[in-house]
Amino acid sequence: MPAAAIPTPWVDGHDAINPRAFKQAMRAVAGSVAILASEHDEIGFCGITATALCSFSAEPPSLLACVNRSSTFASAIREGLPFSVNLPAGDQENVVRAFGGMTKAKGAARFSSGSWVRGETGAPLLVGARAMFECRVAEIIVRASHMIVIGIVSASRWTALTDRRSSTHMDGS
Repeated sequence: MPAAAIPTPWVDGHDAINPRAFKQAMRAVAGSVAILASEHDEIGFCGITATALCSFSAEPPSLLACVNRSSTFASAIREGLPFSVNLPAGDQENVVRAFGGMTKAKGAARFSSGSWVRGETGAPLLVGARAMFECRVAEIIVRASHMIVIGIVSASRWTALTDRRSSTHMDGS
């Protein structure tokens, strides 16, 4: 029996696939949407939606998020400012749409969607979100159009649904 050819895992060059086709296919990947938010001295409140988000380590508690380098939010991250990661509840689609650029709201005006409070670090937190994390920038890795941001979690809040009743839990330093 002849040996099967093993495909090469990496293709040299960036023109192997049309970027638009890649983006269209990636939209089919199921994942949660998060709103990342911070406050910059010169820009004011800034935030984005992100789908590239995952836990990174439990010791120390940290997460990883991918942020477009050209966003105003990226300016806050580059300066090492505290930021929040907010997982919106099902009834907060209007907030997701505002931060995702699907409304006319731009910049700090996006924060008129939903209710926001300052967390322990000063970062904006979305009231009523399923989970909220307050983070400090631990490391930034720049690749292509994005920054891979590793954030150390200093506080978290989440809502647990038990028997159709919800309760809020807090964990912080």
